[in-house]
Amino acid sequence: MSGQLMRTGTAVFCIAVAGFAVWRSVPVLGYALAERQAEETGDMASLRPFAATLETGALAEAAMQSAITQTQSTGTIEDTVRLLKRQPLSSSAWLDLATARLAAGKGMEEVEQALRLSALTGPNESVPMASRALFALPLWTALPDDLRRRTAQDIAGGWDRLEASDKLVMRLALSNTPAIRTELTALLRQADSMSQARLDDLGLGPAQPEGSMP
Repeated sequence: MSGQLMRTGTAVFCIAVAGFAVWRSVPVLGYALAERQAEETGDMASLRPFAATLETGALAEAAMQSAITQTQSTGTIEDTVRLLKRQPLSSSAWLDLATARLAAGKGMEEVEQALRLSALTGPNESVPMASRALFALPLWTALPDDLRRRTAQDIAGGWDRLEASDKLVMRLALSNTPAIRTELTALLRQADSMSQARLDDLGLGPAQPEGSMP
């Protein structure tokens, strides 16, 4: 009798565990269906109830935040394009467009196009030069040669406009990238407005003796 009771108790326990697992999986299944529908319609509101559920909370929050970010980026691009239609010679607006395109995950060709137009419309404006330098330096390895030269010119011409914190960020970034340091140093030494004192401030060291290897 006791053996039968034990078997019955074990069976009931297994059924309960299985039922609990199925019950807890229902929100996950529901979330998967709601997420697919949200992706098709673009309406993320249907995911909001799942944000309060343990199993799906993190997934729902991430999906909604991603949708908000993409919408904001798209809105920023559209707003900047409208501004450029009124002010096509605004170098700052072209840089804003490059920034918005990068944030929205657009291709580098589109980012580079806006960056070039910023340089074309404001080649010697110190404030846009400083902003372009901060934007472009982290992208150095992805930039073509002409934009690398342009970035060096922007650093040289916009250096005095950079905040101390921005200069520190540049120094730290360059300290961990020897290849970029070497190439950037050579380009900066060709810039008339980049003195040795500024090179030292950037952490690029003393000038090499004439005739020495770079």
